[in-house]
Amino acid sequence: MPAKTKTNTKKTPAAQIMPQEEISTREMILRRSLELINAKGMVDFRIDTLATSLGLSPGNITYHFSRKEDICAALWEQYLEEYGQVVRSLTTLLDIKQLYLLNRINIHLNYKYRGVVVFRSADLGAIKRDQQAGRVNEDEHFAMARRAMQLLKQNGYIDKNATEEIIEGTHIYHYIMTRWSINFAYQAYTPEEVEAKLDYLALMSLHALYPTLSQKGRDEFAEVLAKVSAGNLLGEKR
Repeated sequence: MPAKTKTNTKKTPAAQIMPQEEISTREMILRRSLELINAKGMVDFRIDTLATSLGLSPGNITYHFSRKEDICAALWEQYLEEYGQVVRSLTTLLDIKQLYLLNRINIHLNYKYRGVVVFRSADLGAIKRDQQAGRVNEDEHFAMARRAMQLLKQNGYIDKNATEEIIEGTHIYHYIMTRWSINFAYQAYTPEEVEAKLDYLALMSLHALYPTLSQKGRDEFAEVLAKVSAGNLLGEKR
């Protein structure tokens, strides 16, 4: 009679299973929440509506997030992490073309999280509650824009006669134009149309730099403009 094979009947402790389940449920909640916040805004975003749309009880939601503001904060952290990846892509080889592409990615990211971004930057209550965090975030955005301007100057794309005051003012204007393009897209286009408009929106924000560009910078700007206008950003032969 063959020997019995010993079966490992040791059960995996629940504590080892729960984290994966929690992550899965948490991500599901965040994804659906972002959809609802983008569609209706934070004011009309409700825990019970979220729960119904997911086929969960409100208790399933509040187990992970006590308040809807906590969901918004978690989505904001996701946005910052993805934005951080854009910041880390800046290199000393930065040129006008690369900055244009970074703007395009940034605009897409801001539109992806538009409901959260608008709430965190426009709601007076959120601004007061999270004033310190908001300042830190703005400082990070400005630091990226400032570094981009410094790299462009270092690489010969900024007029050598441009003063530090002019460069500082230009990078702030560029930042404002990038953020404005998000608001413009939100008002002017449907979510389905935005992807097709990203080239145009990124180009609009890049116009803010034009007065301070050197001839080298203007020549490269003209190349980007021509490719965007022709719908041939990658410069493929046709």
